[in-house]
Amino acid sequence: MICSYCGTEGLEKSCFFCGASLNIKRPKLKEFVALEDVEKPFNELACLHMYDLLVLLLLVRKERAKAYDLKLTLKKAAKSPQIDEVILNYSEDQTDFI
Repeated sequence: MICSYCGTEGLEKSCFFCGASLNIKRPKLKEFVALEDVEKPFNELACLHMYDLLVLLLLVRKERAKAYDLKLTLKKAAKSPQIDEVILNYSEDQTDFI
């Protein structure tokens, strides 16, 4: 057998070089990873390939950054000057004719 981690050949039960067990089923790469995979239980996530987990982490970090930017935008909008009541009433009066 060939070790799937280090590539050492001529092994039977475990690799003498890296110590990996050769009887364990190794995870395969998925075709794609979606953000919805985050909600899977730990047992299913533990069976994913390391690359798939890294891609999933990247997706989660992007979503977190979007949420944080939206939070900052809302916070800035709350501090912006308020619209005059006269302007607001005028714009409401103009929409009545449409």
